[in-house]
Amino acid sequence: MAAQHPNDDVNKSPESDGLTQPKKSIFTSNLLAMLVLFVIAVAEMLVVYFYVLPSPTAVKAAIEETAKQDTKIQPLYKPSVDESMQDEEREEVDLGEFTYMESDTTSVPVRLSIHFYGLVNKKDRDEYNKRYEIHKNRIRNAILVILRSSKQSDITDPSLGMIKNKVMVKVNEILGMPLIKGVIYTDIAVQTGG
Repeated sequence: MAAQHPNDDVNKSPESDGLTQPKKSIFTSNLLAMLVLFVIAVAEMLVVYFYVLPSPTAVKAAIEETAKQDTKIQPLYKPSVDESMQDEEREEVDLGEFTYMESDTTSVPVRLSIHFYGLVNKKDRDEYNKRYEIHKNRIRNAILVILRSSKQSDITDPSLGMIKNKVMVKVNEILGMPLIKGVIYTDIAVQTGG
């Protein structure tokens, strides 16, 4: 019997020592692990689909309920000026006269001179006067900012619809109450060119 040399173990094949698995076995175990993960993921999706997500009838009912609630919500005040001008229960209040000059080098210079009035319910006139007196300088400043930030197309619009709506919203915001129901203007002069 020959003596075993310490390096004889190096020459043995990995399959013969029983410590490592053949390559086919590793591939099979990885494939099996991926298959188990896939089955778990599909099972989770099915649980979510059948038990977590609402049914089509529940979705339809929720949409109908939301639509009913949306029709019940009334705005705090209407931005429409036309309806408010026809109401005889409203009075005009002076918001001031404003002059604005736009001299942007990329467009034609525009000079706007305008006098704004707000429409207030007669029953709210005293409340308006009290709040206006406290905030009149902030209101004047806000209207000037609106004019300065307006596009030339807003300024040259015959109805000044965008500007009037912005003035109404901003003044009501400053007053802390929706007292202004509409905005009208008089004494307007728009000059374009140099």
